[in-house]
Amino acid sequence: MVYRKVDIGPRTRMQLRRLGRVWEQGQHIFVSGSTGSGKTMLTRHIIQLRLNRGGHVVVFCAKPLEDETITKDYADFTRWKTWKRNPSSFDRKILLWPDVSRAKGERTAILDIQKQVFGDAFAGINGSGKYTVQIDEGLYTVHPQFLGMSGELSMSHAIGRSGELTMVTLAQRPSHLPLLLYGSASHAFVGRTREAADKRRLAELGSLEGSNDLSHRIANQGRHDFLWVPVAEGWPAEKVNLAE
Repeated sequence: MVYRKVDIGPRTRMQLRRLGRVWEQGQHIFVSGSTGSGKTMLTRHIIQLRLNRGGHVVVFCAKPLEDETITKDYADFTRWKTWKRNPSSFDRKILLWPDVSRAKGERTAILDIQKQVFGDAFAGINGSGKYTVQIDEGLYTVHPQFLGMSGELSMSHAIGRSGELTMVTLAQRPSHLPLLLYGSASHAFVGRTREAADKRRLAELGSLEGSNDLSHRIANQGRHDFLWVPVAEGWPAEKVNLAE
């Protein structure tokens, strides 16, 4: 099952409107879920909340090939193949998607291009603030066998509150992300997982519920469910299903 924008149900729209009212610039969100769970579509609607309030959004896309979930869902974004040193105030929807065609499919060359482009972007964004940054592939971004940019991502989370920088990070599993992200997260949307490593990471959220309760609820969700854990608000965690 693939969720499209028209499939967002009334309950989910109500939940996202509530998120939009309390989600401040400088507060971070992470979204985890398996392939096909709907996390990309959920995140697309989350960052739209920031755009609706006049914010500036940058989406880091590391996919080396054309991908329908990117080209269609971000069709209204302007693709940048490199990071510009002085973005204007009119650059509110940026899809940072490096052109790796000159790498001719060679893995090391692809990674070198992506590291350079994303490294420039992290440096520029961390220094200027104001952005909401979506990391589309958390594992690919941080793992040493790929981009190995755990330090850069962690730094952005660390300076977010004081620098008015917001990070929205996606990953297939919670344990794929650096531990620091959990201590700095204000909201989490967590898909089903029964892995022990994931459950240990979820205990770092510091939510209203205890870690055992969170682990049980997440493990017993439906495939397309997410548990919204509003850490910053002190609300009870609640289920989100895009079709409802």
